[in-house]
Amino acid sequence: MRNRRSTTTNKTDKLPDYIVSDEDHKADLASGLTEDEVMKPGTYKARRSPWAERLKNSKKVKVSIYLDSEVVEYFRGRAEQPNAAPYQTQINNELRKVMGNRSADAPTVERDVLNDKKFLKALKKKLETV
Repeated sequence: MRNRRSTTTNKTDKLPDYIVSDEDHKADLASGLTEDEVMKPGTYKARRSPWAERLKNSKKVKVSIYLDSEVVEYFRGRAEQPNAAPYQTQINNELRKVMGNRSADAPTVERDVLNDKKFLKALKKKLETV
């Protein structure tokens, strides 16, 4: 399809109407496209995707991130199981678990360090030399 289509904006929904003229239709056919690949002459009303509307209202943020291929394959494999959540949802859920455990892990690490006699002796020795 060529970019020569004219559009008009409907004031009630602010989505454009796409108008395909006879000339546009004939030009597309002359360029080698088949009848199935071109829009027939007329006016087409655009509509907003329900999925896009849900995403717009959600608290999700689109990001680009590089992950190890093994990580992605692992979650994709899990997603192929019956009744499994999509792999992106599973990754999100695992990250939420890490966030939730983070505050619980801090006292554990602190307790482990304070109870490690070998570490404390080495720390005392180091502090005496300073």
